Amino acid sequence: MHIRAQFHLVFKALVVAWLGLISVPLLTAHAFAEAYDIVIMNGRVMDPETGYDAVANVGIKDGVVTSITTKSIKGARNIDATGHVVAPGFIDLHSHGQDDFAFRLYARDGVTTPMDLEVGQYPIDQFYKYWEGKALLNYGATVSHAFARLKVLDGQNPGGRVLYEGSVTRAMDDGQQWKTKLYDPKDEPKILAAVEEGLKQGGIGIGFPIGYYTVVGSPEIMAVTGLAKKYNVPITSHVRYLSQIPPSGFMGMTEMLTIARENDVPLLLHHIPSLCLGLTKECLDLIDAARSKGQKVVGEFYPYKYAGTYVDADYNKPGFEDRLGIKASDYKVTETGKALTDKEFDRLRKEAPDTQLLMYSMKDEYIKEALTRPGVIIGSDAMPYIVDGGLNGDWDTQFGKGNGHARGAGAHARILRMVRETKAIPLMEAISKMTYGPAQFLEEHVPQMKKRGRIQEGAVADITVFDPNSVTDNAGPEIGKNSLPSTGIPYVIVNGKVVVDDSKVQRVAAGVAIRNKGQ
Repeated sequence: MHIRAQFHLVFKALVVAWLGLISVPLLTAHAFAEAYDIVIMNGRVMDPETGYDAVANVGIKDGVVTSITTKSIKGARNIDATGHVVAPGFIDLHSHGQDDFAFRLYARDGVTTPMDLEVGQYPIDQFYKYWEGKALLNYGATVSHAFARLKVLDGQNPGGRVLYEGSVTRAMDDGQQWKTKLYDPKDEPKILAAVEEGLKQGGIGIGFPIGYYTVVGSPEIMAVTGLAKKYNVPITSHVRYLSQIPPSGFMGMTEMLTIARENDVPLLLHHIPSLCLGLTKECLDLIDAARSKGQKVVGEFYPYKYAGTYVDADYNKPGFEDRLGIKASDYKVTETGKALTDKEFDRLRKEAPDTQLLMYSMKDEYIKEALTRPGVIIGSDAMPYIVDGGLNGDWDTQFGKGNGHARGAGAHARILRMVRETKAIPLMEAISKMTYGPAQFLEEHVPQMKKRGRIQEGAVADITVFDPNSVTDNAGPEIGKNSLPSTGIPYVIVNGKVVVDDSKVQRVAAGVAIRNKGQ
């Protein structure tokens, strides 16, 4: 054999051996690069439960956060979050907008889990069936006591999405027994059975929006709340008496605090400034006093000076001027933006009692009182948007086309903007009010929430990435601006799937059902 041939054989053997030596490290490096489905790089990771606040990389695999590290990691998809906050996905426990258009707006506002816990839904199984397999975001609802009454007393099927289905309007034909019939113990067994059925079907708790049916008797509320104790779920309430004079929102809160305490169940009290108005501080003090005695109760607010309502709401009846401290011109018709007069208000009460309104009833100091109070969470009270004269918003509805309250599009970005501009509370506290606070209230009764509202290893990958220096709400009360999406939130991830990608909503069914732990 020639020397050159021998050299080639030896060289070939050395190359084979060398490749054999490096093959395992090469495979390991390749596997490492693919260890994550998504990596969010270089963002300021903020976890409100632990207080973790550092620039780090977040690795996501199979819908779960599997790594938070300052070391370099790579995934099949890499998102550069330099200059951005990487936070848990926002959880909204007060979201009536339950359609694709509303969900797209929630996503642009950083919300990953919009649930209807105030009014609730009925029948619960129909609500969950509606969203199954097609929800952009996580979804869930309480069992609505109001609309269990609608089913029992008016014989109407609310269809699972009460505000969309029309049963409330149809019930007007027989006098709306659900909201006008005085307490009758004979009705109680059927109402209890209707609510219990919803709890068995996975309802997160029981919603008591009794500010809209103030004739209901406290004994009935007490009895139904007993079901919450039986099934180990919380109750929520829009309390009676939206008023700052007797009978006031403060009085309504004392009723629900008593009922929750006597049944030993957690209580969420919705939009405190909206209900208590000039008594906001006193109402929040009442909640703090109950908490100091060991009662599990949480207050909530949204950051707007105007509310969403409808003509026939109990608190809008004649005499509202003294109760609310406003006049007819402080109401605007949602669909047109036109202010009311006393004469027009009276006409609508008779001819179109379901007309939607915006009601300018709150002041800046009420909002600041709630924002700066520890333990108070954010709930948007987002309503469905009116599109082409009806609740017709869908995947293809253009942003800005929907008429309604701006809170459905911008409540969470508005909080972040307010905190940036006023420094009223630390950014971490603001994030907690939108993430960990809502999750913590529910987690004992809804185990799925134990791994949401946090950004930690092992947590569900519901994540919102926002620019703290530019995030802002763009929606306002003017027609054409009601449903403009928030900006400065370029990425939102739900269960490990990117649903907002470079500020564009993706048409993906990433959401899962959130139910009580009996399911």
